[in-house]
Amino acid sequence: MNAVAQSMTDAAYSQLLALRKGSTDARECIEMTVDSLMEEYQCSRRRASLLVIRAWHDLEGTKQPRAYVDVSLTTGNTVVVHDQSGRTSIFSVQELLKLRDQATAIQLPA
Repeated sequence: MNAVAQSMTDAAYSQLLALRKGSTDARECIEMTVDSLMEEYQCSRRRASLLVIRAWHDLEGTKQPRAYVDVSLTTGNTVVVHDQSGRTSIFSVQELLKLRDQATAIQLPA
């Protein structure tokens, strides 16, 4: 990771940690941090969003690590997940895209 990417990552974690201490909800924490990184580092929304969402989930995962992605076995086409019961699951990218599409199709009440 280059120095700018590391600096952006550090800034994302710092800001998210500070916002999570307050009463700011998850969506607002993420949006505020994305906007902050875009302004400070003159980067695209996509780059800032990917970095911030990764940082958010890393922080959330430290609360109750019930499962983790095994990056040593994960490839560009499959994701390997181990859970606390010892069960291993392997998902193809196509399966994950279908899950994503199903999730976005669900309309939450306003």
